[in-house]
Amino acid sequence: MTQPFLMMMLGVGNGFCKSTYHNNALIDAEGRLFLIDCGAMAWQSLHEIGLGFEDIEGIFITHLHYDHCGGLEEAALYGAYAARRKMKLWLPAPLQGVIWEKYLSGTLENKLEGKLSLDDYFEVHWIEEGERFSFSAGSSAGLTARWMQTRHVPAKFSCSVIMNNRIFYSSDMRADKELLCSLADQGIETFYHDTSFTHNPVHAGFEELCGYPEEIRNRLYLMHYGELPADKLEQELQGMKLLKQHEWLSW
Repeated sequence: MTQPFLMMMLGVGNGFCKSTYHNNALIDAEGRLFLIDCGAMAWQSLHEIGLGFEDIEGIFITHLHYDHCGGLEEAALYGAYAARRKMKLWLPAPLQGVIWEKYLSGTLENKLEGKLSLDDYFEVHWIEEGERFSFSAGSSAGLTARWMQTRHVPAKFSCSVIMNNRIFYSSDMRADKELLCSLADQGIETFYHDTSFTHNPVHAGFEELCGYPEEIRNRLYLMHYGELPADKLEQELQGMKLLKQHEWLSW
């Protein structure tokens, strides 16, 4: 039987929402802390709950939007010049040749100090689709995860995460009823799913999710919604539940 773990949303907002921060998750796996995504506001959110860089052992990045990886530069610089340690960084293999060359090298490359690649700042692990990795001390025990590519912005890589073959974490994706029904048939029990209460072509609209089967809706925990509209009461969520910023849930 798998060990339980805790998960907290550091934010449930979109890229422009300042009150509920960016849609990133904090995981407590047997006392070790990890992040799924590290947006520009992740470290501020951690600071507000009394945590910082030294407390986080590793980060998994789902895609290269600033609300999901905009905090990596700060993590790299703090690790190199303040904490004097390399944090683990798990990355989907399709981002190889992209995240450093097109995203981080402009600010982090330092030829005088020999910092010429991502490996000079992080303990980097490139993960293939479907390959299992572990949010743990480096063994296959504890909380295991794998990523699968999902649809977000056309022609841009983005992925979701499956943990312990029980929890699906969408990060950012468009509505895909067929996929969620298939995952439920495979044993996925809970879905952390982004949504938007207004029209958004690259995220799952709330009205689209309302069209999912009841047995799926009852397993959906909503994130990325920003702030709940004043006219949208929780009892009107069709069985779905709202994730709250800075609230631990045990799985």
